[in-house]
Amino acid sequence: MHEISVLTKAVELVESVARDNGLDHVSFITLEVGELTGYVPLFFEKYFPVVTEDKPVFEGTELRIQTVRGQALCQECQSLYNVMRNEGRCPKCGSREKKILGGQQFLVKEIGY
Repeated sequence: MHEISVLTKAVELVESVARDNGLDHVSFITLEVGELTGYVPLFFEKYFPVVTEDKPVFEGTELRIQTVRGQALCQECQSLYNVMRNEGRCPKCGSREKKILGGQQFLVKEIGY
């Protein structure tokens, strides 16, 4: 369960940004999570209260998660497709040769105050 350690790092980053900018409260955090990271957004939601416990800056903070689809370009036929939905295989020609275009990112997209 890598979500806890990644979420902890994200919370530490947001806490640092809040401190550096003189903020005493963060109203929301938006995480952008790619489908191809292997992270389960439900676990971020579940463990956010645990990771932010005893951190006053996060009292009442809303966690928002935006999922980014795992998109790829087939190297054989140049079709654009969703990697997860098609189990890594191009739906047009069946090739597994692809260039990943999106869905591998995990980032703190937005901090609301």
